[in-house]
Amino acid sequence: MKKVNLLVAMVFLAFSAFTQAEQALTKELITSFQKMSEQWETLAIDYPELSESLDEIDISQAKEIINQLKNSKAYPQIKSMLAEYDFKTIEEYYDVATRMMGGMMSYQMQSMPEGVNIDSMVQMLKQNIQQMKTSNAPNSMVDEMEKQLADMEKSMKSMKEAMKNTSAEDIKFFSENAEWVMSMLGDN
Repeated sequence: MKKVNLLVAMVFLAFSAFTQAEQALTKELITSFQKMSEQWETLAIDYPELSESLDEIDISQAKEIINQLKNSKAYPQIKSMLAEYDFKTIEEYYDVATRMMGGMMSYQMQSMPEGVNIDSMVQMLKQNIQQMKTSNAPNSMVDEMEKQLADMEKSMKSMKEAMKNTSAEDIKFFSENAEWVMSMLGDN
């Protein structure tokens, strides 16, 4: 289950290269996306090697992830799922994922206190790590925090890119439908 969640997170984070949308986000589009996302659990069970191979790819490498999916034994099933949920290509599916991530992050950042943004959150974590070092926290704990920070910085870079590329239409959609979108994704 953890790998399924990681795969869905990768989907949300990885694909800033496909952010030019043909249509604005709609409830129908997000419903299709969510239903297909639920099917990733089946893929993880049927093709554990796919999850393992995706774990090895940096989430910022969209083309590599798409190539890995297309070259996997699971791709015929992925193509079938895409057709079932009205996606023409895997790139279209990931475009929706990226746009949703960008829209959600943009919406959530609007509610943050003034001066708090992705960069300031990373800076706070760096300061916490420095305080841990100063207070002689165990090296293993500091090392783990630094590893988590590095992973977070990579993810946040993707989030910032997705936010930057979020269209005005998608921002409007999230402003009007954020609770609904979060409830849809919360069922996942």
